[in-house]
Amino acid sequence: MAEEKNQTFEVLPEDYEQAMLTKRKAAKKGDRSEPAAKLTMNSLMDILTILLVFLLKNYSTDAVSVTPSSDLDLPKGMTALTPEQTVAVTVSKSAILVDNAMVLTVKDGKVEASQKRGGDDGYFIIPLNKALADAVEKQRRIAAVNPSAGKSLGIATIIMDGETPFRLLTEVMYTAGQAEYSKFKFLVISNIEAGA
Repeated sequence: MAEEKNQTFEVLPEDYEQAMLTKRKAAKKGDRSEPAAKLTMNSLMDILTILLVFLLKNYSTDAVSVTPSSDLDLPKGMTALTPEQTVAVTVSKSAILVDNAMVLTVKDGKVEASQKRGGDDGYFIIPLNKALADAVEKQRRIAAVNPSAGKSLGIATIIMDGETPFRLLTEVMYTAGQAEYSKFKFLVISNIEAGA
C-alpha cells in the first residue's frame, strides 16, 4: 500500500475528450492550422539553376544572325570564313539597322536628304553616325572589363541587300569611318558546293 501513495496522476481537464474529438475531425477534413511552408535557400538555388540552364540553352552563340526577309537578299560568295562578333550594320531595301536596331528608313535606295549632312549630295548620315558612335562606346566599355573583346574594336560587318546602290554603300561606309570604324567585313551567303 505504500507504493500506491507514491504514484502521481495527471489531472486532465473536463473537456479533454471533446478537444481530442474536435482535433481528429479537423485532421480528417484536412483543416490543419499549421503554418504554410517557407521557401528555403535550397529551393531558391534550384529555381536559379533552372533559370540559368534555360537562358544558356536559348542564348544564340552565332556571331552574326540574319533574319530572312523580302527586303534583304544577301549576295552569294565563295568564302569559307566564319563571321566574328562585330558591330553589324544591315542595309536592306527599306531600312538601315545597327545590331538589329532600326536607325532610319531607306526609300528607292536612298536616304532622305534631311537625314544627311550636306543634303542630297552629302555622304554623312547623321542618325547612323550616332548609332555607330554609341556602339563604339559600348565596345570600349566591354573591352575595359574583358580585354579579349577589344580585338573587334573598329571593325564593322556590313550585311546588305544584293541590289543596294553603290552610292548608298559608300555613304554607309563613309559614315562608319567617321565613327571610328576602319575595317569592314561583308556578309555573304556561301556558294561553295560540297565536294568542289
